[in-house]
Order: sequence, then structure tokens, then C-alpha cells
Amino acid sequence: MLFARFKAIYTHKFASAYSNPDEVKLAKREWAIALKGFQEPLLAYAVERTKEVYAWPPTISEFLKLISTAYKAYGLADPRSAYLEACSCRSDPLSYKWSHPAVFFAGSQAGWYKLKSEEERVSWPLFEQSYLKVVDRVIAGERLVIPKVIMIEDKLTLGVPDLTSKIAKELSIEEAEVAALLYYTQKTYGTGVRQRYREISQKKLENMGYKEKLPE
Repeated sequence: MLFARFKAIYTHKFASAYSNPDEVKLAKREWAIALKGFQEPLLAYAVERTKEVYAWPPTISEFLKLISTAYKAYGLADPRSAYLEACSCRSDPLSYKWSHPAVFFAGSQAGWYKLKSEEERVSWPLFEQSYLKVVDRVIAGERLVIPKVIMIEDKLTLGVPDLTSKIAKELSIEEAEVAALLYYTQKTYGTGVRQRYREISQKKLENMGYKEKLPE
């Protein structure tokens, strides 16, 4: 689809850049590898920008730069910038003023402890994968709201990321798995939907051996 758009936009210039079937086949393979994980709205935005910026079909590097501007169109940071932001603020995620809630949720899913303790070769792929999934939700129209500080039964104030780490450590499971079960905290407090999600999560955690009650 991308090459079809380029061919329509650049006509004879595209034919000149990719003069034989073997070149087209090889180029499509390289582009597919480079663009893996990017959603259609981001690609479509970048294609529209190519018409304004480039007189000839863009290189992969040039197109990736345009995708970075596409993130900005949605109010998002590009994955790498989001990762660096998450790493710099991981010690107190609930009190930090994030550039976008997507960074917070990606950090929560990747695991704040891992962002703090693991080497970049481990933490970066984890965060990038989580961030792209959260970006998909934003592009689909979901409004992300960072949970406020919550209270647990012993009256100690505990944020969702800290609770996630606590449960994950106690059950010896991944923080991402716990974060998914605490998704209910994103729902409006006091609603039936939030309560139903909480009850489901409570039962799942109890089956794993977690004895404490989840916050309302």
C-alpha cells in the first residue's frame, strides 16, 4: 500500500528510483522491516507530509523522521524520547508531569523496577513494545488518565506503580501481568464498571496466591 501511494505521488520519479522488479522487491522488504509496528494513521500522516517535503521518493531514514512528526500530531513523544523520559522519572512516576499519559502507562507495563535496574538492551525493547501498544490505544481514540494516589487497607498511601511492583514481587510474576489486572483503576471511581473489573482482578490474584484486598 505504501509503495502504491508513492507511485501515485511521484509517478515517473518513482519508476526512476525503482527501475526493475528485483529492486522493488528488495526495497519493499527493507521498508517492511523498518516500519514494523507503526500503525496506519501514523504512516498515512507521514505519507501526506512527504508530498510537502520531498520532490523525490523519500529514503527509509527520511520517512522515519516524518513518522516522528506524526507522533507529535497526536500529542505523543516518539518511542525513544518516551523511553528516556520514563527512565529519568521512574523513581516517582505518579508525581511527575508527563509529556503524555502514554509514557506513564508504557512505563507501568514495562515495569518501573526493570527500567531502573535492567540494562538498556533489556529495558528498551520492553518499553518500546509497551509504548507502541499504548500508542495504538491513543490513536484509536482512547483517553488515558493517570491514576491518582490511592489508599490501601493499612492506611499507607500507595501509588498504582508501587502496588504493581509489590504484587509482582510477592507473586514472582512480571509487572506487566499485574499492571493489566490493575487496569480497573483507570475507570471512574465508584462506577459499576470499575467495580466489576476490580472483582475480576481480585479473583485472578487470589487464584495466584495474593491474599490482600485490592483498593476500591
